[in-house]
Amino acid sequence: MSNGIAAPVDVSTQPAVSVPGARIFDARTFDEAYFTSASNYAGKYDRYNPEHKIAGYLREIRQLRPNGTLLDVGCAFGRLLRAAHEHYTCEGVDISAYALGRARQKAPDIPLYRSSIQDFQPGRTYDVVTCFDVLEHVPDLDQALGRLRSLMAPGGILAMAVPVYDSPLGWLFGLIDRDPTHVHRFTREDWLRRLGAARFDPIVFKGILRAPLPGYFVHAISPVFRYVSSAIFVVSRIRKK
Repeated sequence: MSNGIAAPVDVSTQPAVSVPGARIFDARTFDEAYFTSASNYAGKYDRYNPEHKIAGYLREIRQLRPNGTLLDVGCAFGRLLRAAHEHYTCEGVDISAYALGRARQKAPDIPLYRSSIQDFQPGRTYDVVTCFDVLEHVPDLDQALGRLRSLMAPGGILAMAVPVYDSPLGWLFGLIDRDPTHVHRFTREDWLRRLGAARFDPIVFKGILRAPLPGYFVHAISPVFRYVSSAIFVVSRIRKK
């Protein structure tokens, strides 16, 4: 199966774009209101994170690391942790006390920590670090990527998903996206460039087709969507010196 790595792309022509006037977000930002009314979720977090979405992420990850230790950064309600627990020794971290309360209900036997990415220092590393729909919220992206790198065991992988705004309908996605904490509204090339600058080597680069439909949430990962999707899925290893 193709990992979706294309020929090198020119990432020098489009600068990264962040939301003007972005403030520093803390634990109070991601409270119950964020998940129920103030963000794109608007009370639909579970609907936007169905079992087939989580299963798709795990299929991609397990092709590279079928077992070992896994840390889910920004674990929110613990849906990934609950599914991954069958294959990995799991832990989760999130900045939101409300989300962690929900996660403890879904995954009571999995260690969970309340912390921002940049402050999280568990004293250990992990074979798999996941970070899905999280990095676009973190104002100091370079610091966050450095912390993620420090959490990875030798030979470990970082699996991430982020929204992108350079698809043919990117302007529309930007209008629909009303989440004020999305401080980085980058192109896919911007994200690849930032990963490279942080000493990550992408080994998988695919597009994510996702859309809420009546009664069903579409979520499909494929290299076919790499340059037309509203989100991307990237797996990276630490670049060897």
